[in-house]
Parts: sequence; C-alpha cells; structure tokens
Amino acid sequence: MSAVLQTLWNNKPQRNLVLLAAATLIATIAATIAVVSDRSSVRARFVPYPLFEGLDAKLDQVDRIVYTASRGMNGVSTIELKRNEGGGWIVPSRGGYPVSEGLIKKTLLGVGQMEAYEPRTANPEWHRNLGLLKPEDIGSAVRVEFFKGDERLAGLLAGKVPERAVDVKGEGLVYVRRDGEDETFLARGRLPLYKSVNDWFDPAFVDIASDKLARVTLWAGTEKPVMLSRAPGEENFAIENAPEGRVSRGAPVANKVATAILGSHFDDVAPADTLEFPEDSPRVVFETFDGVRLAMQMAGEGGALWAKFKAEADPALVPEGEDIAPAEQRAGELNARLSAWTYKLPQDLGNQLTQSMDLLTREAGPADAMSPMPEQTAP
Repeated sequence: MSAVLQTLWNNKPQRNLVLLAAATLIATIAATIAVVSDRSSVRARFVPYPLFEGLDAKLDQVDRIVYTASRGMNGVSTIELKRNEGGGWIVPSRGGYPVSEGLIKKTLLGVGQMEAYEPRTANPEWHRNLGLLKPEDIGSAVRVEFFKGDERLAGLLAGKVPERAVDVKGEGLVYVRRDGEDETFLARGRLPLYKSVNDWFDPAFVDIASDKLARVTLWAGTEKPVMLSRAPGEENFAIENAPEGRVSRGAPVANKVATAILGSHFDDVAPADTLEFPEDSPRVVFETFDGVRLAMQMAGEGGALWAKFKAEADPALVPEGEDIAPAEQRAGELNARLSAWTYKLPQDLGNQLTQSMDLLTREAGPADAMSPMPEQTAP
C-alpha cells in the first residue's frame, strides 16, 4: 500500500486526479446531507391548516352548492344544489327534486374541514399532472363552490387522489388548490365528487318492505293481465291466472319479476306533468298484506320508459279485524314522495315489469301433470 501511495505521490498528474475525485465525493456527500436536512426542516416546519379558515363556522349559512366539471370539447357541466325554504336540499334543474341529505352533509363538512396537509407546486405548468387544471381548460379538476346568496364563501378545485390515498391516521388525501390561486396542496379530507346530477338524488324510491308485498299485477286493466301472488308467510310468488295448458317457468322467475321494483333506483326524474301518459299505457299494480295498493303507469319517450305512481288504502286488503288507519298513513307517505314526479326506469326494471304471460309461462308437459310423491313416514 505504501508503495502505491509513494508512486501516486511522485506522479503529479495522477496525484492531482485522485485529490480532485476525493474533493468531488466529499462535496457530493455534503450537498446530499444539506438537501435532506433542508427538506426535513421544511416538512417539520409545515403545520397542516384549514384550506378555508373559518368556513366550518359558516356552513349553516351555505344555501347553494355548485359543482363544475369538464365535458371535453363540449364545454363544462354544472350541477346546482340548493337549500329550500324548509331547510332541505333540492336540484333546481329537476323541478326541485330532493337531494340526498347525507351527500350534502359530506360535501359541507368535506370542504369546511379540509386541511392543507403538504405543500406542492405553485407552477401552473404542473397543474395538469395533479389533475388540477380547471374544467374550462378541458382539465379534469372538479370545482366545488359554496354560496350564501350571491356571495361566494369558498371555491375549491379537487384533482387526483394519490396512490397513498390516506394519511397515517386514515384520513383521505386528494390534490387540491383554491380556485383562483396557483399554489397546490396535498389535502387531508374527503368529499363527494360526483359529475352526474343523478348521483345526487335521494335514493328513496318505492320502499315497500319485501315481506309486505302480497300481489303484483302486470298489464293491469287489460285483457291479458299477469297476476303474481303469495299467501302470508310464503316466500315464493306464483302465477295465479296461468292459462290452461301452461305453467309458470318457476319460482325464481316469478320472484324476480314480482320484487323487481323493491330496492331499485331510478335513472332520472321530472315533474309529473312533464310527460303525457296515454290511457292505454302499461300499468302495474302492487298490493300489500297491510292494505296498500300502489298503481304504476308507464309511458315511453325517446326509447326510455318513464313511470308515475298513485297509492291508496283499500279496506278489502286490510286483514280482518285490523284498522285501516295504518294503511291510509302509509299510502299518504308513498304519495307524498312519489305522486308529484315521473321517474325514468332502468332498462332492466322496465323489461321485468312489461313481461307478458307468454314470457312467464311455458307449455305444460307430462311431468307437470304428475302428482307429487307422498311424504315418507318414519317406520
């Protein structure tokens, strides 16, 4: 080793090269330590803070929420959600149809309590990378605005959700910037970012309990109705008026048709007087074990199937010895929710509720005429 060092020392060019390499290595290490220390100090100094200071105390004053999203070359789409005089929230563009109160609460708290968690870039050229290019520039950011009358209380542009979607505490993370500012942040918080007005509807629709449904009549009032019914306590529906020589295609088929509307959502909504329903349009009647009859009339427009509803209490359906008052109250609740509107049905639901007797039955075969085997008794 000493011989090598002696050789390097006597060879001036090689000696200078080694010294230069060592100096470069030391400088690189020092610079790396400085950058790491500087970044650590920045992270340590940054304390998360509310994006909109004091907004959480004004949330009860917000009377309008506006969402704006890009539609590409077709401009932007705007969803306006408005507080009505009763304190509930509606969609003005749908005749004042109710909005999900749960989604409104999540939106108000989501923006009101959102925190700037980590600073990002203030360079506008990087906005697109974070999903924060504004909708008017064909960007993917969703603008969320809160208003009190004509005063805008907050404007937020929400962008991409990072791969690390939650922080160490399990809080949601999203890239954001305040509308009108270039500074961007990784923010802590969650809020709905739906771009379709349909996603904001209150999902409550025909909320008849499954065990209360007694009979469903398709094509009611026509010469060929299809009546599916069951007795109290029975699970399966059966076709009670199958023509001679034909039998049901089975309980699973009958059950699917009879209960299709239960738990179903709708695709769109409009005030009831928006569409005309011809007298001969298809009708479905739902009857419950506790005395409620719900009539549903359907009509098509532009290839879509729309429906309107009317409920009533029928003394003939009320169990013997029971009061009709609960049925009248229940019918009133259904009318209060449904009767002022016409609903666009999902295609599958419309298909189920317009099936004919021919589709729900088949020709009876020899096996259908056989009597069931007698029950075996224990020896």
